[in-house]
Amino acid sequence: MVILAHAVGLQSGRGALFPFPQLSWLGQSGVDVFFVISGFLITYLLVKENDAKGTIHLKDFYFRRFFRIFPPFYVYLALIIVLWTMGRVTQNPRDLISAATYTWDYRRNGQDWLLGHIWSLSVEEQFYLLWPPCLLLLGKKRSTYVSLAVILLSPVSRFLTYVFAPTWRGAEGIMLHTRLDTIMFGCALALLWSEERFNRWADKLLKPFLFALSVVYIVILAPCLSALFEGRYDWPIGYTLRGILISIVLLYVVRKPTSLPGRILNLGFIRHIGIISYSLYLWQQMFTGPYSFLFPLNVAVIFACAELSYVLVEQPAFRLRSLIEQGPMKVPTTSDRNREADIT
Repeated sequence: MVILAHAVGLQSGRGALFPFPQLSWLGQSGVDVFFVISGFLITYLLVKENDAKGTIHLKDFYFRRFFRIFPPFYVYLALIIVLWTMGRVTQNPRDLISAATYTWDYRRNGQDWLLGHIWSLSVEEQFYLLWPPCLLLLGKKRSTYVSLAVILLSPVSRFLTYVFAPTWRGAEGIMLHTRLDTIMFGCALALLWSEERFNRWADKLLKPFLFALSVVYIVILAPCLSALFEGRYDWPIGYTLRGILISIVLLYVVRKPTSLPGRILNLGFIRHIGIISYSLYLWQQMFTGPYSFLFPLNVAVIFACAELSYVLVEQPAFRLRSLIEQGPMKVPTTSDRNREADIT
């Protein structure tokens, strides 16, 4: 969704080819899907660890996140710096520092396209810093209350930021304290996963019609409404409504893997796209927007870069992580590495 929005929707004169305005707004729905899935997966794994071991080992969590997130990201950033020093692209050193420290979401006036997508990665990294300790200290029940409170209060946070921080107006859609609610939908879903009352409610709710309606809204109606009304729709209700409907879609396909959507998402090539999705998201910025060329050739180049990143950067990082975890005497097998890639 993000690649399509950036590769086509941001090119002048291309929007008329599609049945809804401003295709570029489709990318916003794509990021929201990413946020909900991320909150769900991270929280599910942390809860599973806590149930099995009676605690959450923060050191292990951050060790694994380090090797999953940092190597591909800093390779991408290093290439941007190389292109900058060669005079091929224009960069602001402050933008580079904000990107390197994952503080881009609070970088005022950061307008660089090649680094613009790092706001979402910054929100994710800040979530990683805050949420696991919260879950460890507060426990499952109180953390559920925290996630629901963030969901309820985030529209208020966006409004207060707009009113009392006028210099930050226009950034309400990218800062941690104004966008954390989308991630919290996934967190709440994972925390309620084994609750009997929640499961009874979910069984009644998970119907094909509601699933289809949610998908239509996320893919077509939400971009239209965001394009037409922007913050007047997104800040008070848009993000919240998308979070609810994305949660329904996620719950449906995970609970019903034998359904048609579940079978499609479990196809081999779709799963592979999921495995390389982080690198896809990183590299798409270099070949879309103002850097777009010969669509869909630029999309093929994005996939080629993501595959190279996965083979040359991510898999070696996984192997190094496994060697450190297991000790130098035990070399991980091919099946170990494949399983590692699937779950991380």
